[in-house]
Amino acid sequence: MYIIVVGGGIVGYGLGLELQAMPGHEVTIVERDGGRAAQLREELGEMVVHGDGTEAAFLDTVGCGRADLLIAVTADDGANLVACQVAMHWFNVKRAIARVNDPRNEELFHRLGVDSTISASRAVLAQIEATLPEHTVVPLLRLEGSNLRVVDLRLQGDAPAAGVAIKDLTLPRGTLISLIIRTDGSPQVPSGDSVLHVGDEVIAVIPDDAEEAMRVLITGHPSADGHG
Repeated sequence: MYIIVVGGGIVGYGLGLELQAMPGHEVTIVERDGGRAAQLREELGEMVVHGDGTEAAFLDTVGCGRADLLIAVTADDGANLVACQVAMHWFNVKRAIARVNDPRNEELFHRLGVDSTISASRAVLAQIEATLPEHTVVPLLRLEGSNLRVVDLRLQGDAPAAGVAIKDLTLPRGTLISLIIRTDGSPQVPSGDSVLHVGDEVIAVIPDDAEEAMRVLITGHPSADGHG
């Protein structure tokens, strides 16, 4: 697999090292800053190229037309968005992943066709939320090319779902409960007869617009702003 990493900062550097160590991967790191590119090239060799990863002409010189994946991880959200769009629409790269530094820009990336995004702040927040009982809907993964995501739900004592079999729940349209982790840590692939108990963790696939309904079902209470 040929992978182009746009951005040679700490994230791009670490990513390049990890990918290079994997068998069967060819990696090119593109860095716009000449000094930084020279520094990386001394350590990593020819896999580092000095240039602008948002320019189609330059991406052509590093073989973007044969790339399987482009990952844009600069500190500039605009540059990451443009690099991904050029890769997908100019070179028909099948998959592009963008780092989103400002979480407020994530929805814009999705609207403009970049379905795979990485937000460091959201990842940290999810880890924090997972340890707080008042946060009961923890995002785990967005499914590429859809409005679906995987979430982790923790069942609360006054929840409408407590003590109820899955077949008797009124789940939001398009929702699938895929795994139950009981309070003793044992996993269970659910059936319609599986009963949810207080303290259970439920891994579910939900549409983006179903979070608030699932929150009410699992906790008995809406979010503070009513929007999840």
